[in-house]
Amino acid sequence: MRYLSSMKSDSKGFTLVEIIVTIVAAGILGAIFVNLMGTALNSSWNAVEIVRDESNGEGVLERTIADYVADINSDPGNALSNLVTNYNGKTIDGTTITTQYIYFDSSGDEQTGGSDNLKVVLQAPSQLAPAIRLRYPMTTIFTKSRTNNDD
Repeated sequence: MRYLSSMKSDSKGFTLVEIIVTIVAAGILGAIFVNLMGTALNSSWNAVEIVRDESNGEGVLERTIADYVADINSDPGNALSNLVTNYNGKTIDGTTITTQYIYFDSSGDEQTGGSDNLKVVLQAPSQLAPAIRLRYPMTTIFTKSRTNNDD
């Protein structure tokens, strides 16, 4: 008897109830984690697609800016009209380009017309679903900043 009582007081370890509670808690947390991760993995392709399309769009925008800089340095009077001729309505690397002459009225609102400011909008489509376009197109404004008489 003495041997059994000393064995009970010196025993170390977990009881069956503690082990069962731990397994049940881990199971519940695991189910929640798998559910959340499954949702994140299902929509992770979207972020990759958006980054790829924006990168392609930025490349097209840089080419457009480079062409404008070359034109403004060689023929400043026709630089904006050359952009319209070369890019309006074109699709390059999946990115659609639209151009529009604009001006700003006295309250600072954008208006269509004029000839000194050219708004260029680049819209990259989704590669998996071409009908879906990026939510935020890239836009830049080119201005007539030089004349033929400038150095």
